[in-house]
Amino acid sequence: MRSGAFGLFLLALATASGCAQPFLRSDPPVQSGGVSIGLAEQMCDRMIDPNWAYADILGLDVWIRVVNASAGDVAFDPKKVRLLADGAARPPHDADSGKTILTGTTAIFKVHFLQRDENLACNVPMALSVDGAAVTGSTMLSFAPLRFLVSTEDI
Repeated sequence: MRSGAFGLFLLALATASGCAQPFLRSDPPVQSGGVSIGLAEQMCDRMIDPNWAYADILGLDVWIRVVNASAGDVAFDPKKVRLLADGAARPPHDADSGKTILTGTTAIFKVHFLQRDENLACNVPMALSVDGAAVTGSTMLSFAPLRFLVSTEDI
């Protein structure tokens, strides 16, 4: 695959029209140690990869809301979030920088996934693993995955 053509394709994918919107269906926020993590918004596109006839490219942006109602500050690293789909745990292509969330405050993080896979689409149920992304003191918090569905159509 030519890197120049792929770079132009990624730029087109990143600038594709669309706006963030609520999930069609998502789990309620998951909680651990006074910290709540939920899904706020999403933007999803799937495009035909001109260089690979056997796979399309899924572009998925998710905004994750972290609410800290614990007694201490919480460090959250969105780069540790994983997309659970098609039997794999996939790291983000890009994500906001991690930061410390003070007690009694909320933060929202954007996480971007760009995956080449013929089985992934905006109308396929997926999940996010946030396990290990939040730490309070020296304790890594454990969370159940957040399941979601973006759309009933393959956009």
